[in-house]
Amino acid sequence: MNIEEFELEDQRNTGELSEPKVEPGQETGTSDRGKEEQETGEDPKKRRSRRGCSCLGRIFIYVLVALIGFIGGQLFLLRLSSGAGINNLKVMQKLLLMEAYVSNYFLNDIDSDALEESIYAGFMDGLDDDYAAYYTKEEYEQLTEDDSGEYWGIGVTVREDADTGYAVIEAVNRGDPAYNAGVQVDDMIIAVDGVDTSGLTLQETVNAIRENEEPVVLTILRDGETMDITVEKAEIEAESVEWVMKEDQIGYISVSQFIENTADQFDEAVTDLTEQGMTSLIIDLRDNGGGLLTTCLSMVSRIIPEGDLIVYTENKNGNRTEYNSDSDAEVTIPMVVLVNENSASASEIMTGCLKDYGVATIVGETTYGKGIVQNIIPLSDGSAIKMTASKYYTPDGNNIHGVGIEPDITVEMDDEEWAAALEDEEQDTQLIKAYEVLTQ
Repeated sequence: MNIEEFELEDQRNTGELSEPKVEPGQETGTSDRGKEEQETGEDPKKRRSRRGCSCLGRIFIYVLVALIGFIGGQLFLLRLSSGAGINNLKVMQKLLLMEAYVSNYFLNDIDSDALEESIYAGFMDGLDDDYAAYYTKEEYEQLTEDDSGEYWGIGVTVREDADTGYAVIEAVNRGDPAYNAGVQVDDMIIAVDGVDTSGLTLQETVNAIRENEEPVVLTILRDGETMDITVEKAEIEAESVEWVMKEDQIGYISVSQFIENTADQFDEAVTDLTEQGMTSLIIDLRDNGGGLLTTCLSMVSRIIPEGDLIVYTENKNGNRTEYNSDSDAEVTIPMVVLVNENSASASEIMTGCLKDYGVATIVGETTYGKGIVQNIIPLSDGSAIKMTASKYYTPDGNNIHGVGIEPDITVEMDDEEWAAALEDEEQDTQLIKAYEVLTQ
């Protein structure tokens, strides 16, 4: 995507007139008045009068230039208003009026930086896009750190609940502090260290959890009951892929999210299991809320032939972009993909592609249904904005937004059954069905 950035420089006329520049060898006006009168034959008073007129003329020109510049600037702003339908001049005038009232009447101290950031965040919030966001420089740096797979925290992935606005646990990394403390998927975080999170954005909740290296107290809502859980913090290197060889040489790979290091871990898992003699494979995408498209593409390229279409996107103008497999080392063994209602975004791209080509049997529940793509655009000051920029389609041309992907074999599990399955694999009816499919 090509992004054109317009930089407006505020040029103000200060009203100051600089002294005339004197070139080398030029007279500076220190000559004798009588001599001047003799040489020119002109009354000095008349010359002073002409100088006065000349000075007034210069002032008039300065004012005229400033006025033309101001009008030109306003016309340029009005031209800019045609893009998103916003009258920028009207907005500027209203903001200036609001600032004047706040400056004169607001009781408390004013944090000008916070006001500015709120304006930008409010602009993105006005897009009526559940996924649109404004990131301050610090927030964007943290987001980049998260996507890299290494960060300081408790080892969870969160999403925003559409109804309440609270942060909800989407994934818990096994072995990390949150997992060890008993935090579970679908726990709703209603307070952090005693501070209610209802008025916080998702990113602000994350920031509150990571604020320092001290243990954090999460107040969570689970099955209608609230409880406090104290969680230690640690340097987290996200292990988004786990794998093991099961009976009958069935390989099992669990993918919790799609971040930068996930593709390398997935490649390592496939290579290791293949060397162990894997004859069939289960890919577990349950509770995987998605992540980076580039990572997903790299992983799917290990499964389908080079050049085959993985997914394509269409933007607001109908422009289509295709993404194809770029690997010639695909896996060609029987395969099952496990999904549930929390499998979303990149998980659905992977699932939809493998289902369309018939290279995997999909087992579990209908997926979440997020068939849109967000672009994150860095700004020149280190901040960034995110917005929905396109829809994506599976190779067969299916857009699953709001619909999800139906499994080939439906096996439903409620919260109680899922909690039991986390403690005892023999209670995992979806996984058991996957074994049955591969051993029939």
